[in-house]
Amino acid sequence: MSQTSPSLALPLIQAAQAQKHVTHNEAVELLDLLVQLVVQAFDATTPPGTASEGQAWTIGAGASGAWSGRTGQIASWRGGGWLFVIPSPGWRAWGLTEAEIRVYSGANWVASATGGGSGLSDFNNLDGVGINATSDTINKLVVAAEATLLNHDGAGHQLKLNKSATADTASLLYQTGFSGRAEMGLAGTDDFAIKVSPDGSSFTEALRIDATNGAVTMPTSPVRQILPYQYRHYLYSDLRWTAPVANGGSWNASQSLGTGAEPNVDWDARGLFLPAGSQVHGLHLAGNLNNAEPDDLDLRIYFQHGAWDGSRNTNGETSRDTLYSQNTVGITAGTAMQRLAIPLSYSTPEDGYLFLALRPSAGSILTNTRYAQLSGGFDVACARLF
Repeated sequence: MSQTSPSLALPLIQAAQAQKHVTHNEAVELLDLLVQLVVQAFDATTPPGTASEGQAWTIGAGASGAWSGRTGQIASWRGGGWLFVIPSPGWRAWGLTEAEIRVYSGANWVASATGGGSGLSDFNNLDGVGINATSDTINKLVVAAEATLLNHDGAGHQLKLNKSATADTASLLYQTGFSGRAEMGLAGTDDFAIKVSPDGSSFTEALRIDATNGAVTMPTSPVRQILPYQYRHYLYSDLRWTAPVANGGSWNASQSLGTGAEPNVDWDARGLFLPAGSQVHGLHLAGNLNNAEPDDLDLRIYFQHGAWDGSRNTNGETSRDTLYSQNTVGITAGTAMQRLAIPLSYSTPEDGYLFLALRPSAGSILTNTRYAQLSGGFDVACARLF
């Protein structure tokens, strides 16, 4: 029969043993020390001058006096002398001085975070951590809480998302019902991008910052700008409507749109090209009449669009939306420069041309061809071409 128990090496009472109480009390003494083990301090090297009954220490390297040569053991003052116990790997003890739990590794007492204290050894190389939740193989850290605070420790604080290669992703993904709705970060490139989604599968990029030069682009957002308008409109004696024509030599605007009450539809009347989805906010126009014969000007602003195929020159396939229509707009006879501010609110339904049509107003009597010198700009949020 064995003399001691296999785990704590407690002495066992033998058959026909005399003075059984001695063996029994020795076992109780060891249980009193080792169960719920508490030590005054870890890695102590000098025995105290006085010790209270039952106090214990773990012995560090280089111990002196009665503890010499007992490195790693537990020393407890019992019955007026030192009781030494050799720990086994996995034993745990609470250190009163350190206020932490340590685990015996087989060679030293190693700090552990389990049960309190500052040690972190038990939190290394974990398969996953779930705080009020369950982690999985992908989401190895899961937190279910009203908020998560990452605070500084005396100065600043950085949250780092690192990826292996340029084509990989390092980003923050915002979800509704575990379905993605917005993402920001480095998604497939080293450019910083922000994109949104209505369904978690189709994402639209709203902003991109180039990693090389810091240039900012907004691929789907219109770019607010002033598009220049600068033409010399012909004013004919028959008071016909005229519209811009591309003439690099003189920037003449002499496309005939007829002499009726409203301009004829003609695809060849060209102006400023605008892609679908552009927003037209207004026109600022300055100009003067080169002669006193035109009394004033009648003005129309149109957006012209239609089929972009082999038949696009056919007037019947051309649509024209009226953005502004006014007779006698206030560019009157004389030589002084005058100006107009015309607010507009229009969204282009498809690609097309924004242009002006004008004529001398009723009452004008022209003995010869005259001119209106016009210069200004359209206030447009122009949609991206690509």
